[in-house]
Amino acid sequence: VRAVWLELGALSHVEHEALRFSFDVVKRGTAAEGARLENRITPGRAWCMPCADSVDLVRLGDPCPRCGSHQLQVTGGEEMRVKEIEIA
Repeated sequence: VRAVWLELGALSHVEHEALRFSFDVVKRGTAAEGARLENRITPGRAWCMPCADSVDLVRLGDPCPRCGSHQLQVTGGEEMRVKEIEIA
């Protein structure tokens, strides 16, 4: 294994340095020992009920950046997926 690409949502509660450290630990002595970890961050998105529109969301619990409402339904940015693995 040469590389692992992850898709991490901005709202996924993943601590990137802890994930990188963990990856370095678990790959020792395996076929992935020399592999690098690549993270792609996807933005947080939510549907604002008062605005009737999709808005960017930096953190869970934040208000709508347009109207200040907390009536939001998260629609993206919570995922954690392995998108690709490069094998030599």
